[in-house]
Amino acid sequence: MNAPFQLQEDDLVHLPTFFPRLKFDRDEQTKALLHAPSGDFQAAPGSGKTTLLGAKLALMAARWPHERRGICILTHTNVAREEIESCLRSAPHGEKLLSYPHFIGTIQAFVNRFLALPWLRSQGIELREIDDDAFEERFFRLVHANYSVKKWVGVNPYQRQSTIRGVRYRGAALDVVTTGQTALPATGAVITQVRAVKELLLKEGRVRHEDMFAFAEAALAGVPELADSLEHRFPNVFIDEMQDTSDPQLEVLTKVFRTVSSVQRFGDVNQSILGRGPRTAAQAFPVAGCHEVKTSLRFGDEIAAVANSVKAVGGPIEGRGDPAIAPPALLLYSDQTVEQVIARFGRWLAPLVTVEQLERYPVKAVCAIKRVGNAKQPVGRHVRDYFPEYDDTAGKAVGGRTSVRELLRAAAADTEGAERRSGAARQAILLLLGTYGKDDYKAARSWRDLVQLLSQSQLPRVRLTVLNCILGEHDVSTEANTRSAISTVLLELGELVDPGALSTAIPDAWLLDGGASAQASKTQPNLLTVQAAGVELPVHVATIAAVKGETHLATLVLESCFDKAYDLKSVLPFLCGDESAAAIADDALKSQVMNVFVASTRPRRLLAFAMHTDRASPAAQKKLKARGWSVLDWSAPEGSLAGTPTT
Repeated sequence: MNAPFQLQEDDLVHLPTFFPRLKFDRDEQTKALLHAPSGDFQAAPGSGKTTLLGAKLALMAARWPHERRGICILTHTNVAREEIESCLRSAPHGEKLLSYPHFIGTIQAFVNRFLALPWLRSQGIELREIDDDAFEERFFRLVHANYSVKKWVGVNPYQRQSTIRGVRYRGAALDVVTTGQTALPATGAVITQVRAVKELLLKEGRVRHEDMFAFAEAALAGVPELADSLEHRFPNVFIDEMQDTSDPQLEVLTKVFRTVSSVQRFGDVNQSILGRGPRTAAQAFPVAGCHEVKTSLRFGDEIAAVANSVKAVGGPIEGRGDPAIAPPALLLYSDQTVEQVIARFGRWLAPLVTVEQLERYPVKAVCAIKRVGNAKQPVGRHVRDYFPEYDDTAGKAVGGRTSVRELLRAAAADTEGAERRSGAARQAILLLLGTYGKDDYKAARSWRDLVQLLSQSQLPRVRLTVLNCILGEHDVSTEANTRSAISTVLLELGELVDPGALSTAIPDAWLLDGGASAQASKTQPNLLTVQAAGVELPVHVATIAAVKGETHLATLVLESCFDKAYDLKSVLPFLCGDESAAAIADDALKSQVMNVFVASTRPRRLLAFAMHTDRASPAAQKKLKARGWSVLDWSAPEGSLAGTPTT
């Protein structure tokens, strides 16, 4: 019988031995650890969800009874996978789960390995390239050469070009669909040409990332016993960050793990901000009656109260972290002072924090919108209104990173966009060739330069190297593994590498693991450092999406505008306690509230919001003060740098 593994209360006595520095003293933790059947776990930010999952896996590993059947742990990024693996390595017996018959990896890696790649091989297709950016350009060029398609696109180029570029396979029948706003014609020369080119590129082994999920569904439909085999192989399945699972991913997973395996899903639906497309089946998380882990150890009651006011799903978060160093604050700016807000926030914060605190956690100013909007609208629209020198490329996995380790990790990360993943793989290769390449290739300063230097016989090999990076073939979980991965990539590059250069030591910068040094190098372009109260205080400027999952010392949430709606103005009634986030019906407002929730749950010790004084009504300010907030008027350039409390 394929019964799920059941932990017993006696197993919990090992927790202090396995994890001596951690506390497992909450009833909600015990219930989650002992729960064996399928179930959803809605976990508050800072609740220790990953630690809890790692502890449960370590206890299971201690007495796992099967030799050829294992535990399947699915994550969304390789960073999350490495965090779980690190937790397991620190516990007795935990390393047993890092090899056969168990599986720990991203959803993409699981689907590729067990379903999509075997199906492609069975069809005689050799996969040559998974690259959305390259695919779109090649596909559009080939399709657009057809007269009927060119004429159809010309009717409305803005929308219909997006329709053509958004073509992909969907479902077991490999239906040709698009993510563009304008639908493809159901019949006629246009759809015939679109399908023909898509099939041509498939035969050449050129596909999109999302196509792999359609191939997986085709495999399951063609070999019904495949799902039975996988369920038998994995009686226990755990999915981390479930709220970020897209519908194509969920469709495959629900067809593989149906009713036999125990599937436990962990996440926080209040943080569903990654924009993974229309939410249909994925909205099933969490199911009614889910288990809640409501205690956050990141922040205390004051920040928890703000988070609860913009929390749409689940019961209230209980803040059991350190108390705030100051009440939540509303910082009011004007057209004249909008560019001073971040610096004034830093100077206001400086006397409240210590050097030791700043060394441990960053201070960040975050904004939901990075692209420049309508110049005729009032300021407070996007991050550049506050920080004009904001560099959109600084956080991308291209150019700005000097760590091959980080680049290989970013290339395989499911939550990175396709362009960033390909860019990360290409940048890693350029860095390697810059040191170990033959003279001709060492001179390449961009991917375009390199491609122009390659012969027709060399290009497929380099593209395969990029593909292996995207498929997560290179383990960079430790420094030793990263060295091995670098050697493997150099071997894959073959004749592009100068054998005489292989004795050159690997630069230390290539081995940075995303810690303080690497983080500083990535974010330096978007850094504002202020001097006040004898403290040098760096404030990192970023988007809310970029800091999802982070922990800050203090967070400043900068107002933004989308489709003429300013987010803090829209969310202000919730912050004031006048409305309930649970009752939101409008999708646009729901998105704004989720963004504010994510931003509000990053800091440990202080939370502030910057809002234009014209959009913060006196009545709203009064209500916030009644709820214990500080309201500081920074609308005038003159006056105290600490701001003037409003009356």
